Amino acid sequence: MKHQGKLGVSLATLAAIGFGSAVWAAGPTLELMHFWTSGGESHAMQVIKDATEKAGITWQDAAVAGGAGMNAYQVLQARIAAGNPPAAMQMHSAQIRQFATEGLLGNVDEVAKAQNWDAVLPEQLKGYAYTDGHWVGAPFNMHRHNWIWINKALLDKYGGEPPHSWDEFFAMADKMKADGIIPWAHGGQAWQELFMWEAVLNGVAGPEFHKKAIEELDQDALGSDTMVKVFDTYRKLLSYVDPGYPNRDWNLSIAMVMEGKAAMAIAGDWALGEFNVAGKTANVDYICANSPGTDGQYVWLADYWGFFKGLNEEGTKAQAKLAEITMDPAIQEEFNIRKGSIPARLDVKPDNFGPCGQKGIADRADAIKNNKMVPSLSQNSAQTTDVRGVFEDTVNEFANTPDMTAQQAIDKLKQGLAEL
Repeated sequence: MKHQGKLGVSLATLAAIGFGSAVWAAGPTLELMHFWTSGGESHAMQVIKDATEKAGITWQDAAVAGGAGMNAYQVLQARIAAGNPPAAMQMHSAQIRQFATEGLLGNVDEVAKAQNWDAVLPEQLKGYAYTDGHWVGAPFNMHRHNWIWINKALLDKYGGEPPHSWDEFFAMADKMKADGIIPWAHGGQAWQELFMWEAVLNGVAGPEFHKKAIEELDQDALGSDTMVKVFDTYRKLLSYVDPGYPNRDWNLSIAMVMEGKAAMAIAGDWALGEFNVAGKTANVDYICANSPGTDGQYVWLADYWGFFKGLNEEGTKAQAKLAEITMDPAIQEEFNIRKGSIPARLDVKPDNFGPCGQKGIADRADAIKNNKMVPSLSQNSAQTTDVRGVFEDTVNEFANTPDMTAQQAIDKLKQGLAEL
């Protein structure tokens, strides 16, 4: 992908990226693209927006709704091809690396040095935020993939203990289903199917298998009996969702759990933001637990600002200020308390976080110590976008083709990867 067009030269070009002369007198304007549009997400983003505008920068919002950010990513690609990227974009790990490698991102080295990012960020994040000798991304957070969210009243009725394996889940879910309760709230969108499939893989096979099959694309692992079991377990899990699941947004599944219409749902800790906005209390209204089979694992993903080149001096300074604000410890704390994630910085104390946030921070520390940090495939951390797409297409076809066997899915997966 080439960066077409020369940005930041003419007034027309400046206007296209949010630096038109009509607003420049009032201070710099940054057009900021992101995909955080649910109630909890917007509530969190407001923390950074307020601090940015307090610093004299006008925030021009360019939100594109859609889980996992793939809709926004497609819009961004089109804008890059037209030589008109936003000033900054919310990106996942693989995208930060991709655009940095293509030479499209400016660096925020001075801010990183002043705030000592090298000492306060986990190695997993530094591997992407620091690329080719420069700091190219300012991380908001670390999210955790492997959570399940459980309606506490329903859990108490059926044993009181979250399932620690998929077999335990199926035993509990059978009892719920027999009583007319929806055991599992799920949204049948392509990214959610992959998200759930990856959670099954981690619970069935563990971090070492994830490394071989997902991160290394090892052919023996991809074609193994273990991978057959992953697909078969995923197929069984789909039998516990309700008929209304096709194309349901993830936050509506979480709402079903809140309202007692379903017992459990899988989602990253962005779900916590929805519970917070709804005024729900952890361990009273709901339980946050490791997804079945993943005790000790921390399946991580992260969001970063990536700053596109091409703005004039004032715009570049505004980008640096946004990076500084995003990585400020107080902002990291308040943003992540609202978002449900945990701070990208390791030095933010957990005291003001709720029970789920404190558990996430403690579990991350243990997973780092025990080498059980696993990058999320579905959330663009474990693989490039094209590889992720092959997995998503395969899993989505499997989910929507009831007579497709696990072996057929594996064959399709391997063929798709071979054609890249």
